[in-house]
Amino acid sequence: MEQSYSTAGVSPAAVSVKPDKEEKRHIRIRYLKVGLVIIFNMVMFNFILTGAAYLILGLAGGGEFTFSSIKETARRMLTENPDISVIVSCAIPIVSEVLAILLGCRLLKLDLRSLFTRSGYTGGTVVKTCSIGLGIQTGAQLVALFVAGILAKFNLQSATADLTIHENSAWSVIIMYLYACLLGPLLEELLYRGVILQGLRKYNERFAIVISALIFGLMHQNYQQFILAFALGLVLAAVTLKYESIVPSVITHVIINTTGVLTTLVLQCADYGAYQNVAAGNMNISTDNPAFMAAVAFNALFRYGFLIAGTILLILALVKKNNVRKPTPAGKSRGWPVLAQSIIWYVIFIGYAYLTFVAPMQKIN
Repeated sequence: MEQSYSTAGVSPAAVSVKPDKEEKRHIRIRYLKVGLVIIFNMVMFNFILTGAAYLILGLAGGGEFTFSSIKETARRMLTENPDISVIVSCAIPIVSEVLAILLGCRLLKLDLRSLFTRSGYTGGTVVKTCSIGLGIQTGAQLVALFVAGILAKFNLQSATADLTIHENSAWSVIIMYLYACLLGPLLEELLYRGVILQGLRKYNERFAIVISALIFGLMHQNYQQFILAFALGLVLAAVTLKYESIVPSVITHVIINTTGVLTTLVLQCADYGAYQNVAAGNMNISTDNPAFMAAVAFNALFRYGFLIAGTILLILALVKKNNVRKPTPAGKSRGWPVLAQSIIWYVIFIGYAYLTFVAPMQKIN
């Protein structure tokens, strides 16, 4: 593991508390490269690939070659054809993240294969990490419900990811869930705990954990998933650095996404109408369907059980204070102070803040 307070090959005694002009330039270049990877992923996902998909769908749907016509025709096709919507919603992040990972490895000279190792962690490590992650998932859902209640007071709601399968074909459901439960978590771990975390960790590991988790949360582009992803990102980054392996975080991410998807699937199959009411934030469940009520009860026991267990395990981990090394004064001066001098990071934070907290907001009809 590289020293968190200096460049590789330099002893701690030889490192000044504050970087000189030349070292600061090298640090800024490194942070710039990480920022370019994030900007690339943001632009590819939100503009280039999404724009290309809308253009193809708009023209294929018979729209005129004007911006408004193509946009409306594409939206109509996505609304009327759930299977096409699934293909587009899965293909865009896959292409975007794969290209961002490749770009990051090239710019930062990273070999992510070295992170696929068993470096001291055990099955118990994975169980603890998953328990904490599932507890965080439940806690984040409660916070999101609280925020939704506040927004409702102002006649606002936020759009979020749609995993309903009411009118989807079997093959599109399989594609959706394979992406959500397996390929998506793998690519996100390679990008956020791989490229971004490894690209930032050289001087200050705790700084790298916070930044990578923050970008991971903002990337989801709605406040509901931001709450979960940011909190979970802190844990996954800490575990990755502790064991010098991305495997525990991949397994944890897969399990958390899978439990969320399975819960959604079971509730939809039990009573689609009642599920829609719950998904819309209406907790006054009015159904005589015993299967749906049984699913709700089991889900509650499962979720709150892990909330309690995960909270206890997280407290114990924090008390031990042995997950991530405390940054030295030299490491602190090479983290936030240098990042604050990079304009590209202001663009990243402002852009993602808009896409996460402003763009998804809608008036409640």
